Amino acid sequence: MTTVKKNKKGILLPPAIGYSFKIIIGLIKKNKIQVKYFPKLLVIIIVNLINFPFRSYERLFINPKYKKKVLNKAPIFILGHWRSGTTHLHNLLCQDSQMAYVTTYQSVFPDTLFNKLGRILFLGFSKLLIPGTRKGDNVSLGASLPQEEEFALGDKIPISFYFFWLFPKNMLSYYNEFIGFKNIDIAQLEKWKSNYKLLIHKAIKNTNKERFLSKNPPNTGRIKTLLEMFPEAKFIFIHRNPIEVFLSTQNFYKKMLPPLQLQDISNEEIDVSIIEVYKKIFKDYFEQKKLVPEGNLIEVSFENLEKEPTEVLKNIYDTIHLDGYNEAAPNFEKYISNLKNYKKNKHIISQGQMDILVKEWGFAFEKYKYNLPSNIEVKAKN
Repeated sequence: MTTVKKNKKGILLPPAIGYSFKIIIGLIKKNKIQVKYFPKLLVIIIVNLINFPFRSYERLFINPKYKKKVLNKAPIFILGHWRSGTTHLHNLLCQDSQMAYVTTYQSVFPDTLFNKLGRILFLGFSKLLIPGTRKGDNVSLGASLPQEEEFALGDKIPISFYFFWLFPKNMLSYYNEFIGFKNIDIAQLEKWKSNYKLLIHKAIKNTNKERFLSKNPPNTGRIKTLLEMFPEAKFIFIHRNPIEVFLSTQNFYKKMLPPLQLQDISNEEIDVSIIEVYKKIFKDYFEQKKLVPEGNLIEVSFENLEKEPTEVLKNIYDTIHLDGYNEAAPNFEKYISNLKNYKKNKHIISQGQMDILVKEWGFAFEKYKYNLPSNIEVKAKN
């Protein structure tokens, strides 16, 4: 794994800088962009135009050979609501030398990956701009570190839940369209599937690994579609105390949205979206997990992963029949040891918010036996 300077300053730009120009124009036409965000939009367009010849070359002359590839091993998909420990679990499992993944660079420039001149230019650009840690949770960032593939899934096909980072007011409608696949043209969905497979094949080549490991929370509501693409796929679902999930998600959005958004959204609107998306994605997960063949799905808790990481990891390998645990175990131990100084964010919740969560997310408290976390301070009503 690449060593990253955690105190490195940088600038986050919307992943749209690597999108097809057609996708950007389509998003501009469909959404109202506030005047104050025009300079950011201009930067997106300029970088996109500079990248145009490089990504065009890769799409025409390099991508076709990867579209013909066949996966030798079934991919693994880490599922779970955002801020449930998906990133931590992904980073841990990526210590296994067989695990391939989409890097941060590939997630932004998926078709400037193997074009040598373009890669030199834009990888250098990425290393220069990407900060050492994410503002939302202090997690390390780096061009070569594991990343979610959702950012790249909208680069050529206008299907990506993460369009909401640009237009946060559309979060709920984007969920219905791009996770629920409601009112999506079948031909476009098939192109999306093909593009996803291409992304995976290129990730395997880019990391020079054998088995693709995905960490992409939107996939939690797409199990049916993923099984259509990969019938033998394996799934790891991670859950966390709903109160911590809500507060962590709320904090994450408030800190990460400003450098990415092209429209304003109020804190109240963010909270409503968080609550509704949580209900939607759990409903979809509960309905679709029944489709997974026996032995290809395991559920783990973030709390147990923190307390007994090696035991949880061993159980994952045993339950979904993965080989290579013994070889990877020393790498897991080393990675876990290096996390001892990691600082988690502290949270406070109001009694009013607590009451709403107990009402709206009660099903999750009951399903996974969660109570009020001891480290969460409840602020009484005035």
